[in-house]
Amino acid sequence: MAVDLLIHGIGELATPHLESVPAHGKLMGKVHRIKNAAVAVSGGKIVSVGSETDVLAKYGDAIEKIDARGRLVTPGLVDPHTHLIFAGNRADEFVLRCQGKTYKEIAEAGGGIVASMRATRNASVDELVSLGRHRLGKMLESGTTTCEVKTGYGLSVDSELRMFEAIYQLNESQPLQLVPTFMAAHAFPSDRKREEYIDDVIERMLPLVSERISRSSANGSGKVFLDVFCDQGYFTLDETKRILEAGIKFGLIPKVHSDEFANLGATTLAVNLKAQSADHLLNVSDAEIDLLAKSNTVAILLPGTSFFLNLNHHARARRMIDSGVAVALGSDFNPGSCHIYSLPFIWGLACLKLKMTSEEALTALTANAAQAIGLGDKVGQIRDGYQADLLIFDLGSISEVPYNLASNPVALTIKRGIVVFEKKEIA
Repeated sequence: MAVDLLIHGIGELATPHLESVPAHGKLMGKVHRIKNAAVAVSGGKIVSVGSETDVLAKYGDAIEKIDARGRLVTPGLVDPHTHLIFAGNRADEFVLRCQGKTYKEIAEAGGGIVASMRATRNASVDELVSLGRHRLGKMLESGTTTCEVKTGYGLSVDSELRMFEAIYQLNESQPLQLVPTFMAAHAFPSDRKREEYIDDVIERMLPLVSERISRSSANGSGKVFLDVFCDQGYFTLDETKRILEAGIKFGLIPKVHSDEFANLGATTLAVNLKAQSADHLLNVSDAEIDLLAKSNTVAILLPGTSFFLNLNHHARARRMIDSGVAVALGSDFNPGSCHIYSLPFIWGLACLKLKMTSEEALTALTANAAQAIGLGDKVGQIRDGYQADLLIFDLGSISEVPYNLASNPVALTIKRGIVVFEKKEIA
């Protein structure tokens, strides 16, 4: 039988292989490996995966064939937490942090999220789309095939809706699959009173977001998320609950920026609201880790942020995994606190700083990350019926990915069965 694409000559194929997602605790380290493997693809989906002998016996003919030349193949990487729609940059803040200034000190001096707000408010949808397309191209080169994208740097009705529109247009105009998250509750704009702004989010923005969603399904799943930054100096626990509960009435699925700088009880709120994910978790309590372990709320850890902010502590991934929490990893790519888009680099940081194994990191960057954005039944695994989102690495095994964290090890990125990035050979 002929297929659209046949990838053969795979030295090692490594993938989570889960009957239900997300993987909790020890299951995160159980990665399915096949030596001398092949994958057959038809209609953008995987139709066969296994030993090369078995796959070629069924699908020897193909419109296109790719010889992996003995290299490593994994699922495409999934980034469940990004803020890539913004204008301007905050390189000056990076310099200040190198000199010892903290995130809080910089924000109190007029920097931080509000600094990005000023540039983003002045950008048109077309300008935001152009900036986003360039960044997404870099992500594709680093192996990201599916990506969550938040609003949150406009902090006004018009600018937040422009950001939301840019996500939809980007999803339709480039190959990387996007999942939208509305996050007007990212910070408080300096030109609005606190309560007035919360009323704007609930009474004006959420109805408009709901209307935009009804006109188009942004990612093929119809799922759109709502996130709130619940932390000291940002949104209180009560404000977070009020906004998320309002969003649920409009069909938005809750997420929470939780316990990044201080513990306000946001992780408990996330579990109680059956949020898709609780993100950051640098200051999560032991009791809340145990609560997460009993839930299907995914813990998204962002080691790039604690690294970029030069913090002395990182999320307690080992404690979470050993307790049975479903852990995912993301980049948190943004203009201020983590200007890092490379998920292979995040893979390396997770092993170095979070003490995760290579197998756990792979699961966290694929199957669990996909579940954290509502796509765990479609992407994140190499198995029959899943989207043909695949990476070929210039490496032989998954342990070599974190070992090579300072370079881009991705040779080929495939999205829905189509090659969307191929590294040029150096003569």
